[in-house]
Amino acid sequence: MKIPVCSLNETRYAETFEVFVERSLEYPLIIQELVSVIHDYLQSGFRMLDIGAGTGHLIKALNDESSIRIGSYTAFEPNPSHIESLKKTLVDLNFENYDVYTEPFSPDTSLATRFDFVLFSHSLYWMPEPARSMLHAAKLIDSGGIAMAFIQGPYGVHAMFHLFESWFERSTPMLQNNAISSHELIQGLRELGADPEMRILATPIDLTGLFDPEAKLVLSELLSFCLQLEFNLLPAQQRADIIQYVEGGCVEKEGKLLWYLPNAAVYLKL
Repeated sequence: MKIPVCSLNETRYAETFEVFVERSLEYPLIIQELVSVIHDYLQSGFRMLDIGAGTGHLIKALNDESSIRIGSYTAFEPNPSHIESLKKTLVDLNFENYDVYTEPFSPDTSLATRFDFVLFSHSLYWMPEPARSMLHAAKLIDSGGIAMAFIQGPYGVHAMFHLFESWFERSTPMLQNNAISSHELIQGLRELGADPEMRILATPIDLTGLFDPEAKLVLSELLSFCLQLEFNLLPAQQRADIIQYVEGGCVEKEGKLLWYLPNAAVYLKL
């Protein structure tokens, strides 16, 4: 018999996402890859389309680390819990030429503007047709530009999601579909006639101390994000099985307990 669950709503998604971000060690590697691509392909004054811009955490880090400056910035961010933070970040960065759209991006989205660089940073999970959405965005790029997506590889959370999702009967749809990984994206793009390239990044999250009894609530929030449900409402046996799975996948390195969730950087150049 399946376990009835509700998927996370937008508020709970944002709250559990913050816990995940606090523990993630992926951002230095993501920023390094992002800066490298921008320096290889773009010049100062480039036009950027950021699909799923979140709170602006990544664009701030990019602005801090890259000597190549953004000329114009267009963002899509449909989560109301992120919009205010994103707009504040853009003001703090003294961006003058920017637009923020609060509706979801889709293969039917129409924009008159052309771009040099398109970024999807862990946002394709939100889209019913990830490959079509990325290909559509790539077609908004002028010659010499590039579209880039950061997305989980077929490991870690992706593998865990497929392992345990069959236990649940969801009464509400997921906002973020963790069944999508770089594997499904690459296959989908190839079926559409595109020729994507990919790099795997060895990105861990730090779970040091999270299996201690006093960290029970933090671990519950992190696993709620990974499974897109309220972990603490699951039956005790299922919670124990999931925790055992995650802890078993961790490795100790330099005094830290790390769970490796390799991300992929997927590129399209049309």
